[in-house]
Amino acid sequence: MKQIFRIAFAAMATLLVVTQSSAQLRSSYFMTGSTQRYELNPALSPSRGFISIPVVGGIYTSLESNFLSAENFFYPNGEGNGVVTYMHKSVSAEEFLSKLPDQNTLELGLNDQIISIGNYFRGGFWSFGVRLRSESSLETPKDFFALTKTLSQGSYSISGMGFQTSNFVEASLGYTFPVQDVFTLGFRAKMLVGLANVRATFDKLDIEIGSESYSAQMAGTIESNIAGYSFQEMTGEVTLEQFTNHLTDFANFDPSRINSVGFAIDAGIEWTFRDEQIRLSAAVNDLGYNAWNANNSFCATIDNVNFSFSGYDFQNNEVKFEKPEAITLNATPEKASGKTSLHTSIVAGLEYNFLGDKMSVGALWNTKMYENRQWNSISGALNIRPTRWITASASYSYVNSLGVLGVAANIHSSLCNIFFGVDYIATKYGTSGGGAIPVPLNQNSVNMAFGLSIPLGARMF
Repeated sequence: MKQIFRIAFAAMATLLVVTQSSAQLRSSYFMTGSTQRYELNPALSPSRGFISIPVVGGIYTSLESNFLSAENFFYPNGEGNGVVTYMHKSVSAEEFLSKLPDQNTLELGLNDQIISIGNYFRGGFWSFGVRLRSESSLETPKDFFALTKTLSQGSYSISGMGFQTSNFVEASLGYTFPVQDVFTLGFRAKMLVGLANVRATFDKLDIEIGSESYSAQMAGTIESNIAGYSFQEMTGEVTLEQFTNHLTDFANFDPSRINSVGFAIDAGIEWTFRDEQIRLSAAVNDLGYNAWNANNSFCATIDNVNFSFSGYDFQNNEVKFEKPEAITLNATPEKASGKTSLHTSIVAGLEYNFLGDKMSVGALWNTKMYENRQWNSISGALNIRPTRWITASASYSYVNSLGVLGVAANIHSSLCNIFFGVDYIATKYGTSGGGAIPVPLNQNSVNMAFGLSIPLGARMF
């Protein structure tokens, strides 16, 4: 069982270091020179073609949650100056738990362009790219935080806790073209090569805290699809140690077994009228799935496993901890093969340009669909274009009823294209360090996008 927690902890630590899924920064949507807006809507081609700098040509990282904010976990010290955590005795369990939803979610993502190129050719804009993508989520029920807060005698059910991560390489080919000088259509086809897909779910995690002992009963499911690894021989009852040894033994890896392939499409449209003073646009992105091959798959159930802790025996100098002699996995590898849908997103925008196209205001609606929920946002943006090679945008968004600021800036001269932007800037702050350090209170998500590329030919339509 220690191996399970080590694997989960290592995966979470890695994700938090790199910290959504696709390179979609809302604040860049109305920035005409940005290559980033092309990721949100394939009909919105940039003002110039580009060749991205490998690895740093386009990086997008994010952490989105519905609970992870400073004001949920830090409180003014009721016994003096400063702040305390939710664990402090001055913070009641009712006050702390009332701020949390029943199911607390984290969505983490990394999108890194390995290579990307786009240019205008024969009346259209063509693009090709290869990128590494990682999409992960963590589900934590409220009872888990109730347990950490109270640690009082009683029964706690933490069923429903789970972790999932999907990692793959994406190769895309896009084409954008005008229709009668009024409409612009854009399409992007994607081939996906799966690298690793892991899902662990605790269907049962019951904890009993008594006056003399603690005990836990757990049951769950683990599914994994690791490219190049075969689990066909892992049948019947398999100990966790055998499974991890099989996975960490590189001799079991065979490049010929990397055959988990999926497909997806992006499609967008832009409609301009009144001499392009008004622009309407919409797109759907990541409509598709990863297909994982059964030969690289493993699925197993963990039956009821019991642990108990009853203290320390000072006379015999030992910890009174009981655990099962062996933990077995009831392997059913054929059940783990199948498809995993991408996190499809839909965007729709309206922009009004004025002052000779030097400024504009825009409204953007964006929704992203996960397996059991969706994130919705509506944004208003002010965009400035003081020269043909500088654009900037400031936005204000309501993301699932939370207000946040966003900013982005882009230099897109004939010599270089540099982009930086963020969507989540808190609107409510406290202070720390004697009032010298501002602390965002109502921000529960973060993201960042950066891009560096070499410009090519100028826009043709």
